[in-house]
Amino acid sequence: MFATLALALSLTTAPQVSQPSFNCARASTPAEHAICADARLGRLDRGLADRYVAVRGAMTPPMREALTRDQRWFLGARDEWQENSTRGGFRDFPDLAARMDDRIAFLDRLQTRPATHMQGLWRNAAGSVEIRTLEKGQVSVDISAAYPVNARWLCEVSGRGQVGDRVITLDGGDGWRIRLSLYQGYLKVEEIAPSGQGGSRPYCGANGHLGEAYFLTR
Repeated sequence: MFATLALALSLTTAPQVSQPSFNCARASTPAEHAICADARLGRLDRGLADRYVAVRGAMTPPMREALTRDQRWFLGARDEWQENSTRGGFRDFPDLAARMDDRIAFLDRLQTRPATHMQGLWRNAAGSVEIRTLEKGQVSVDISAAYPVNARWLCEVSGRGQVGDRVITLDGGDGWRIRLSLYQGYLKVEEIAPSGQGGSRPYCGANGHLGEAYFLTR
């Protein structure tokens, strides 16, 4: 009896191993195979998925949709990171783990309530927007973004403006304009090309762009 009781206690007190957030039998990408093959990555994946669900669940429907798009962007970049690192038979577990840690930290910093002001630090999977209050009703804006996988393109733009009806418009150069607005609880960034033109943005490297939705951080 005592042996049976001891076994039962050992089973109930034994630490539970966190499984990945997906079915490893259906793993299809190098990142998913790496996560299934490494216990630490499995725990990180589960922790990341749980945190994402919790943060998303605390948001309004429009913010949830925006965060879903951002998470897809992150997961696509994650798969590309691991695919690049496995070429030649090498798996870069520490790098993948660090990036997953960074994403968890990103989610932990997000304000889940709809923003009511534009000032502050806003972030997404690719970059950040910092809006600071100046004197005489002006604000300074600094925007930076990079391709999440390997920074093969960078975007940098800054300027000053006034918040009118929760909208700020910056001069991007060569006729381009960047319009920032408070939209359904998050910061919406729109890149407006010169009339009848397109092509590369003067503030970005080739094929670069600023993205659309940024989330206020705490």
